[in-house]
Amino acid sequence: MPETFYERLSALDATFLAVETKSAPMHVGAALVFDARPLMLEHGGLDIERLTKYTKAAVDSIPRYRQRVEWIPGFGHPVWVDDDRFNMNFHLRHTRLPLPGDERSLKRLVGRLFSQHLDRSRPLWEFWVVEGVEDDRFALIIKVHHCMVDGIAGVELLQALLQISPDAVEREPEQWKPRPAPSRTQLLVNETNHRIDGLRKLSHFMPRVRKNYKGLTNVLRSGMKPAPRTPFTEHDISPYRRFDWTTFALDDVKAIKNSLGGTINDVVVATTTAAVRRYLLRRGTDVDTMEGFRTLLPVNTRKAGGPSSGNHVAMLLADLPVSEADPLERLRKVIRVTTELKNESNQTGGAELIEDVADLTTKRLVSELYRAAMKLRTYNLIVTNVPGPPIPLYMLTAPMKAIYPMVPLMQNQNLGIALFSYAGNLHFGFNADWESFPDVHEFVEDLEASFAEYTQLAAARVAEKMEGTDSPARA
Repeated sequence: MPETFYERLSALDATFLAVETKSAPMHVGAALVFDARPLMLEHGGLDIERLTKYTKAAVDSIPRYRQRVEWIPGFGHPVWVDDDRFNMNFHLRHTRLPLPGDERSLKRLVGRLFSQHLDRSRPLWEFWVVEGVEDDRFALIIKVHHCMVDGIAGVELLQALLQISPDAVEREPEQWKPRPAPSRTQLLVNETNHRIDGLRKLSHFMPRVRKNYKGLTNVLRSGMKPAPRTPFTEHDISPYRRFDWTTFALDDVKAIKNSLGGTINDVVVATTTAAVRRYLLRRGTDVDTMEGFRTLLPVNTRKAGGPSSGNHVAMLLADLPVSEADPLERLRKVIRVTTELKNESNQTGGAELIEDVADLTTKRLVSELYRAAMKLRTYNLIVTNVPGPPIPLYMLTAPMKAIYPMVPLMQNQNLGIALFSYAGNLHFGFNADWESFPDVHEFVEDLEASFAEYTQLAAARVAEKMEGTDSPARA
């Protein structure tokens, strides 16, 4: 008799299933753009058979992508089981843009694909190969449910799909042999024992509660405090999405950091804050008296040697200084906010404590906090920044030119911003509600204008220092 297999989802992973609604699908994703010429056949189309075989072999290294969700009877907690009906042709799909295949058409397609829910009866992911992108390019649109991955776990998928050389050896896909799932009775018994054992272990958390008391109270207080009503949270969202993107040179971001202070992430947050201010002013919002424009900043909490799959992240809430008109003072205020979050508030420790207790008892500790936060509209915007590889990558022999990430929207959140650094560039992806945030392209322009302002200020600061260095010699 073959040994059965299942794996329990963590409370945080399960929460992303629990808070999903018809208008708020909880998948993360990305649009990857490649040079198509190395993979073109004589008739001008892509070698789809070769791409399919390659992708099958890549998925062999990540078993989660051949597993589906099952539910424990009585408790309703999700678990992973092997999918005995796994079919790569369902998950790897193929389409083509209409001529001329311009960037606008590609963005519209990405938004439409990101609007569509994943099939919960199958492994929770889809890849779309998109041919016909102008300038002899093709795109790979990736959708993976948030219960499977966070940003860092998404990098693991890229490591499986992409190579550092166009000459990598192509592997043969392995024969899939699913392990049988336990019976419903066995799942029920095991979960009952898990909950009983979890209650016994709760006393062990008292030292952590004392250590992280400030962080715990900060998480609960911030998570229950409504953010100001703005166009970013004014309406419940529709089921439809717009997607846009832009790219900054990483050297330019570093030049701002080196000249004006802070970290790369501080520069990103300050630039975003400036863009929010520009956008709200154009919408006629009184930003000069606005306090507490709150942004969700996910932070990786993985431990060295810990699991790479699933979600290991704390959600930090930061009040951004959108009322500050001076760009240099705005950056200084952002640096103070992020420093306080990292060093003093201990929100990370508080969030981890809640998640660990929920893993031993019930996911509702986390999912109900998320639902309450959505109902109270406790934040206006999410900005997530994932470090990627600094060197070029290839899918088979096709070099990847860009990657634009996507973070999902909660029920009353109109815009999400995700960043991914790759090969000397910082790529932004903007996921927006189709109906309540129709001018996402104007927000992107606001971000670009804000970045240009910081670039000019950094260059001026460097010039001032050079003049100060040279003046004694001239005298």
